[in-house]
Amino acid sequence: MRENPEKVQSAETAPATPAPEGQAETAVLPVMPPLDGAVTPHSNPVDTYLADKSPHTKRAVRGHMNRVARLFNYPDYQNTPWGAIRFKHVQEVMGYLFEQEYAPQTINGVLAAIRGTAQAAFAMNQMTADDLARIRLIKMARGSRLPTGRLIPLGEISHLVNACTDDPKPSGPRDAAIIGLLYIAGLRRSEVVQLNRADLKLEERELTFIGKGNKERKTFIDAGTASALQDWLISRTDISGPLFVRVLKSGKLDFGALSAQSVYNIVRKRWLQAGIPPVSPHDFRRTFISTLLSKGVDVFTVQRMAGHADPRTTSGYDLRPEEDARAATELLHLPYVCQQKGKKNPL
Repeated sequence: MRENPEKVQSAETAPATPAPEGQAETAVLPVMPPLDGAVTPHSNPVDTYLADKSPHTKRAVRGHMNRVARLFNYPDYQNTPWGAIRFKHVQEVMGYLFEQEYAPQTINGVLAAIRGTAQAAFAMNQMTADDLARIRLIKMARGSRLPTGRLIPLGEISHLVNACTDDPKPSGPRDAAIIGLLYIAGLRRSEVVQLNRADLKLEERELTFIGKGNKERKTFIDAGTASALQDWLISRTDISGPLFVRVLKSGKLDFGALSAQSVYNIVRKRWLQAGIPPVSPHDFRRTFISTLLSKGVDVFTVQRMAGHADPRTTSGYDLRPEEDARAATELLHLPYVCQQKGKKNPL
């Protein structure tokens, strides 16, 4: 049984530990060996581990650890004695995830969250060095799943932009500029909403900002995205603050920053208006990476442009192999002619 591809996502775009395909979240849980320890109020290793992590990582890890906590019959991660977790407990969790056919990426996300929590528990004198070392012996899962998401054809990009230009309110150029930054610069939606006006040099068509992993990055935009930004900024009466702010239904601006969810909602609104198949903000990033690689840009340059720490992560976004395989299949032909023309296909 293959896991639902929509639920096997990277940490860039997915909630933690989804249920496998065909199984409800309320599936019967296994009986785990008890965690023999007490919860220390205001001293939770999970929160300590997450203290310097990004909001996205915090959401993902908390989701993973809430699920692990429920496996041990605790209500949530905050009421679980993580200092008592040992090698045998982690092995039981891994065995359960393997048995339920979770994707390797999901299993490794859970294991990484447990390892980080155990490291924090050790630093907080809630676990011995020997117990931490044993947990670290547990190996990551091997295997892979096909990339999720899709490439967005240029024609669909045009339809999305047209949906924005048909909007007479300031939200029209704002949304076109957001789509430009997702598509032309390959920004994550969390990076888009963190941009400030001071990060943009419109005449030079460049942005300098702090992206994921606290890494400073410079990215460049095309003339179309620059034009959308120029039209958007003309509607602004402020001179500083977030690059993108809310637009009320009346067309007036609310100068509070957008959220990452707002970018998702904007993209959804525009693809519905454009009448194209569903598009996610991260599909623009996949298209950005795949298109550059198809144009002959080397993977290390694309890696830097995308803000990835490892070129293997960049390669994982490349959706070209599927399209190449589809095109290659068309070179072959099975000489069979349909014998049931006119009859209804039962499938």
